[in-house]
Amino acid sequence: MPETVREFDPLKEEIMDATYRALVTHGYGDLTVQSIADEFDKSKSLLYYHYEDKEDLLAEFLEYALQRFRRDVEIEVDEPEAQLHTLVDRLVPADLEEDSYQVQIALLELRSEAPHNERVREQYTRVDRSLQDVIVGILRRGIDEGVFVDVNPEAEAEILVSLLFGIRTRRLTTDEELSVADTRDALEMHLDRLKADGGN
Repeated sequence: MPETVREFDPLKEEIMDATYRALVTHGYGDLTVQSIADEFDKSKSLLYYHYEDKEDLLAEFLEYALQRFRRDVEIEVDEPEAQLHTLVDRLVPADLEEDSYQVQIALLELRSEAPHNERVREQYTRVDRSLQDVIVGILRRGIDEGVFVDVNPEAEAEILVSLLFGIRTRRLTTDEELSVADTRDALEMHLDRLKADGGN
């Protein structure tokens, strides 16, 4: 059952937007409440009124990022095969804009806190499950419509989530030039094996 999308009130939206801008500018390692306040049009005291400390604020930012992520993976096309390809395009774009790159770096750094921080681990678990649920739904519908072969949707979704997040991580953490075109070709080949017509 998909989670209910939480609505943030306008003030919280402003705080989350300020946090986003601060992450783009400073990255996770140099992020402070002051750097967030510098991006916030209202009083710094409002930040401390709503949040105990930076960790508390970032935990809610991850909740906000989860909602944005869920909107990003909402696919407008109806055909299951096209839905999967659109998902790949959104999660592994051919080109990564600078702002998106900086935020992905910051979120990757924050993910590294998950083994030591239960709230962070909980939010990233929800991110992964949210994507897996989307893929499971696409695969089930494709199987029902005869578009995909009869596979285990949960197992295939687990593979695809691991591939997609693994590619995103490699893109950010290796010195070698990661050929996104080659990686996307490999993903396309993986998706082709799911097609009921044998990939033709």
